[in-house]
Order: sequence, then structure tokens, then C-alpha cells
Amino acid sequence: MERYKIICETNRKQVFGDYISDDEKTYIVSSLLKDINPEEVLCNLRKYPHTAKGPYFYLPPHDIGKKLRLIQGYLPKTNILYNNHYELEILRLLAMYAPSEPMVEVMVKATLERLQNTCFGKSCTQGECFPVGISVLRLLSVLQTEDEWIRMLLEPLGQAFMAFGNGQMVIQNYLPLTYLLMVFTDLKNEATIDMIDHKKEWLLTLLRRGWKTGKLSNGKVSEGDTYNLMGKYIIRNALGILPEYNNISEHKIYIDPSDERCYCDI
Repeated sequence: MERYKIICETNRKQVFGDYISDDEKTYIVSSLLKDINPEEVLCNLRKYPHTAKGPYFYLPPHDIGKKLRLIQGYLPKTNILYNNHYELEILRLLAMYAPSEPMVEVMVKATLERLQNTCFGKSCTQGECFPVGISVLRLLSVLQTEDEWIRMLLEPLGQAFMAFGNGQMVIQNYLPLTYLLMVFTDLKNEATIDMIDHKKEWLLTLLRRGWKTGKLSNGKVSEGDTYNLMGKYIIRNALGILPEYNNISEHKIYIDPSDERCYCDI
């Protein structure tokens, strides 16, 4: 559970633009690596084939048998998304903060080989295999791997993003919009800039719209709604990859005390 809290909190800080000190990075890396030892890694690599659809090194925690949410709040339905998202998000942070650590190099290399032999590591568009491609892309964006692999994954995800529209929910066909926007912001390449530019008016509408931040009309707290504030920052960050909105962080995201919903003053 500690690792889960670390990846969620670190991504929250990254999304909110909070400063992460070198001491914090050292703590993050040591905490994520502390339960991994070389013998276990080598045993896993010998035990599991490179066609494995599940992780080698990090199995996600559960809350009394229930899956926990992804880093941006989506509640996964299947283990294939839950398991892979967890390991790939951990490896992304390790590759970002300790790329030369020998154990990180071994785990990343083995995982890339595994992903290259899975459907979701290429361009699967079926069920919850589809959003696993986002987790793969997030790792690849840090590793700055070959453009062809990124293009292969980004093409179907981009087509799905372009199909989002007014009046639609922010999750379509198992694809969480805000998680997708996180990887668009990571990549910040010609393709993602072009797609964000085409959808900017719709994204601005979502940014301005009031979203619940926890309380329902019956007074109960909705866990999913507590992530709406983070979702606003994710949308704002995505629009920020456009040259015309490179100063968008100056527009504040806030919670209106009159209705306890979050807005952006853009």
C-alpha cells in the first residue's frame, strides 16, 4: 500500500506543478526499490515468459479484495489494466528519477521485452487492454524510445480522443479522458499538439464547467468526485502544450464555497 500511495502522491504533485526536491526523489526511489532484490528479479525473469500479460515485479495492492483507483481516479474493471498500470507507473518514476540504477535498468529492459509481445503493448483497442496503452506510452515517453512504437500506440488512442465530444462523459469505451491527456502532455509531440489544438474549445468548456469535488446532494462523499480537482489541472496542463496557451497556469483552478465545485477562471 505504501508504494501505491507514493505513485499517487508523486503524480499528484507533478500534475499540480508542486516542487519535488532531490531528497524526495531519493526517498521515492528507495521506497519503490526496497522490496525488490536481485535474486527475486532474476527468478521472475526465469519464471515468466516474455509473452506474460501481467507484471514481473510489482503486484498492486487491494482494499479488502477491491481494486484501487488509477493515479488520476479511474476505477479499473479488469486486472489487466490494474496490474499493468501499477507496475508501469512505478517503472516510469524509477526511470525518471534513477535511470542509471542497475536494478531499474534490468526491470525496464525486461518489461519492454514483455510489452513488445503483448497486444496492449502495440495497439490493441479492445476493452481495458486499450487504456493499458496509455501506461505503456507514459513509460516510453520517459525512456524516449523509438518513435515508431510511440506512433503505433498513439494512433488508435488519438482516434478515440478525437471521437470525444460535447455532452459525452469523460470515460468512453473504457478510456479515461484525463489519463489520456496526461500522456499527451508527457509526449508533447507534433501529433498530440495537433489533436489538442483540434479539441481545445471542448477542453476549455470542460475546464470552465463546475465539477463536484466530493459531496453529493445526500451528504455522502463520492470517492470518484474527489479526483475532479486533479482532472481540472490535467486538462489545463494538456492545453498548456499549445503555444497560444503556454501561460495557462496563470489561470487559477479553485473550489467555489457556494456549491463546493471546482472551476478554472479562464
